[in-house]
Amino acid sequence: MKPQINVARSKSPEELHTQLQELSQKLEEVEDEKNSYETLVDIITQHSTDLENQIRHKNREMQTYIEQVKKVIDAAIAVKNNSFQPQILSDVAARSDALGELAQVFSHMVQTVKAREQELEKLLQAYGRFVPDEFLQFLGKQSIVDFQLGDHVSKEMAIMFSDMRSFTTMAEQMTPQENFDFINNYLQQISPEIRKHNGFIVKYIGDGVMAVFPDGVDDAIQAGIVKLEQLQKYNQSRKINGDIPLKIGIGIHVGDTMVGIIGDVNRMQADALSDHVNLTARLEGLTKYYGVSLLISGDAVQRLSQPEKYHIRFLDRAIVKGRQEAITVCEVLDVEVEPVRSLKIKTLPIFEEGLQEYSQGNFAKAIVCFEQIVALNPDDKPSQLYLKRIQSLLKNSIPANWNGVWKFTQK
Repeated sequence: MKPQINVARSKSPEELHTQLQELSQKLEEVEDEKNSYETLVDIITQHSTDLENQIRHKNREMQTYIEQVKKVIDAAIAVKNNSFQPQILSDVAARSDALGELAQVFSHMVQTVKAREQELEKLLQAYGRFVPDEFLQFLGKQSIVDFQLGDHVSKEMAIMFSDMRSFTTMAEQMTPQENFDFINNYLQQISPEIRKHNGFIVKYIGDGVMAVFPDGVDDAIQAGIVKLEQLQKYNQSRKINGDIPLKIGIGIHVGDTMVGIIGDVNRMQADALSDHVNLTARLEGLTKYYGVSLLISGDAVQRLSQPEKYHIRFLDRAIVKGRQEAITVCEVLDVEVEPVRSLKIKTLPIFEEGLQEYSQGNFAKAIVCFEQIVALNPDDKPSQLYLKRIQSLLKNSIPANWNGVWKFTQK
């Protein structure tokens, strides 16, 4: 049997044309679909790029934000360390958001606080002129605001009184303003030496100064010597200006003294209270009587840790008015100007001999000693004083049981 062969029917041109058109249409549809996909991909790619850029921008903003927040934190630490400077937050304060507002408020607050601290510091410095730091430390106080009425410390300490000679006479020739200027200028010359030698001024008494030295007599005597040296320099400048030289007297004693705050709740002041304070004031007053610049008590001499550093001359045993017991009065020769100082040291053995004869009632022998001293040193006021005192004793009746102690009837 022969195989059958299927022969495809040939299509007409019209059918082929129609089929070609359909195929072309499908191709166009496929092409359109492809273009749509490409457009979609482009859109997605663009959006992805934009989103990535936005994320990067936000990251940069966040990084900047974090850095600027850290600046605010650093600024707070700087305030704590007292090293804050306004420019630290200048770029943060320029922001227009909440962080910028925070930086502005923070900077303003810090500057306000610093201004108030500076004002407070000025006030404390001003108060310190009335109540020195040494006084605060002595009473164990951190600040003047810690003071309470009655606060005090009681211990043995050296006490110093100093006073200007003939100030009243000088003041009569000056206006009130000139008086204040003169006293302030004078006190500025001598007061610093007290602080330099571990003392502090308790109070000013007109042209006088009352000071204490908690660490002992050596500080007080050294301060007194330097004060008088400063006065000599000050007098040189006054002499150049045609002004008369100033003279001061200094008295130093030692003993248990109470230093503290007295007054009432509305008006308080520093003061030192004890019988030793009163005695120191009397010693200072006696500098006029003996004609010397610096007197110290026998108790003060005994408390010196290095008495060999000074030239000290025993002057008298005396009972000041209002007291029953005699005190030993001594002169510090180191404050004298030359040649008086050298002459007083040279004649010291003769002076001591004269005092011994005087205390034993051997007035004729005492006169010989003191006249010998005055012949060598006419400026030795205590020797002149003893000559006058002996003449007065010889002229009047010598007290019974004479032992050389002189009793003052006036302050």
